[in-house]
Amino acid sequence: MARREDYLTPETLAAADEVDRLLANMSPTASYQEPIPSVHVNDAIEDPLPAPTFIDLFQVMADASDPSTLPPVLLEGILHKGCKMILSGSSKAGKTLGLMHLGLAAANGLPWMGHRINRQCKVVYLDFELKPRLAKERIKTIVSDKANEYFPTKNFMYCGLRGQKRSLEDLALHIQAIRDFEPDMVIVDPFYKLGGDYDENDAGSVGLVLDEMEKFSERLDCAFVYAHHFSKGNKAETDHIDRASGSGVFARDPDAILTLTPHEEDYHLVLEATLRNFPTPEKKVIEFAWPNFIHKPDLEPTLRKAGQASENKKLNAHLAEKTLEILKQNSVMGLQNLTNKLADQTNNPISKDKMRTILRLLKGKIEVQDRGPGKETIYSARLLN
Repeated sequence: MARREDYLTPETLAAADEVDRLLANMSPTASYQEPIPSVHVNDAIEDPLPAPTFIDLFQVMADASDPSTLPPVLLEGILHKGCKMILSGSSKAGKTLGLMHLGLAAANGLPWMGHRINRQCKVVYLDFELKPRLAKERIKTIVSDKANEYFPTKNFMYCGLRGQKRSLEDLALHIQAIRDFEPDMVIVDPFYKLGGDYDENDAGSVGLVLDEMEKFSERLDCAFVYAHHFSKGNKAETDHIDRASGSGVFARDPDAILTLTPHEEDYHLVLEATLRNFPTPEKKVIEFAWPNFIHKPDLEPTLRKAGQASENKKLNAHLAEKTLEILKQNSVMGLQNLTNKLADQTNNPISKDKMRTILRLLKGKIEVQDRGPGKETIYSARLLN
């Protein structure tokens, strides 16, 4: 019979020592692992959206019979609180200035481009376009202009973001952090700076940015207004909702689509609107007289045709030259008298707006003596030294 001592050779003792050293270096649980149960991804992630609510037609009719549940109308006949609006126009057509006027008009409860603002609104203006100091200068010029009735108010909040890439989610958090300020309207200028590296010609890419805008609007319960530019070329023959550059999503997504298109008269624009929640309003003619936009209800909203800008420029230069010739002969008292003289000498009908355009061209070449209320202004050629 084999004895225990027969197995305790130097070799077996060395092997036992090696096993002891290995076990001493192992953690208590390393030798045995509990099996990890598999978890389906849908069980681990909760749906962040509330469950959809389904209501029958009786409830629909009852809800629709209660006007108090409607979102407030901010821009009469155009825009509800909580909806999206785009203002598009050609490059350098005054979109930024128009949106500044919208923000200031809404904050003061005053009309904007012929449309009534229903109440004083709290407005946030997110400016990705201008250097903040120059934007402040422009806003001051608008507010200080005697033709406007704007006044400084805490309802208007400006934020300069030029050179910054910020997500709408990040901006929403910062806006929510403003003490005692829940915005009715947030204005972003311009759209393409907000989109980052998006492709404006790709419907999916544009749609993603617009979806973020909608989430932003829902989160803050505010109207979301942004500017975009026209594609190149004359737009007189293009349906106004298709004038914006890039994807057709721009013509389908916003609740209010507004465009500023050159009018046949220089320094004038036609404001058109296509709306999801209101009847289509009449087109409006707006005179662009820096730094203001003046509603001109007496003018027909006729768009400028291709090549008409060049023709207008030549005609206006000719009329300005003839006006200067008249004034070199004698000073003229009264704008209407000057207009009549010019019409007689050129056989051209001269409207008030056309005459204002001519006087702009003659700035620095004529003297305009304003003699006060009730007295005719005197126009004369400026004497050269």
